[in-house]
Amino acid sequence: MTADFDIGAPGVDPRAFRDAFGRFATGVAVAACRDAEGRILAVTINSLTSVSLDPPLALFCLEKTARTAEAFLAADRFAFSVLAADQREASQRYARAPEAQEGDFELWEGAPVLPGALAKMVCAPYDVVGGGDHLILLGRVLHVAQAPGDPLLYFGGYAGLTKG
Repeated sequence: MTADFDIGAPGVDPRAFRDAFGRFATGVAVAACRDAEGRILAVTINSLTSVSLDPPLALFCLEKTARTAEAFLAADRFAFSVLAADQREASQRYARAPEAQEGDFELWEGAPVLPGALAKMVCAPYDVVGGGDHLILLGRVLHVAQAPGDPLLYFGGYAGLTKG
């Protein structure tokens, strides 16, 4: 049996790299914080993962040149909202522009979360690590909540959950 892989020349084409990772099904979340003026800024992410239970740590990756990078680095709190299947519009909005719409978020311990999300986590900054053209931001999770529902998924595009 032979695998259907193209090894190719050294170096990886950025589009091929992105497309290959698009074959890894992930949940979709929004990371949000408040900037120095108190405005809510948000970004759609799929790089959210737990890191540690003791202390409770989570991380996400943010492009170094993102308009939100400075605000996240300066924030004393940030939050994750794990999106439900019916929150595709919020995912698309914050993938395009970080400025929050009036009334989109509620504040938990000073951090913005999206109502209707499947899970919400408020974090205090813990550490920042460089990773190529991205920053890896670790947060100490201070507060969590969860709700029932189906997740918004990404698999080469938005996808639904097929329950077996």
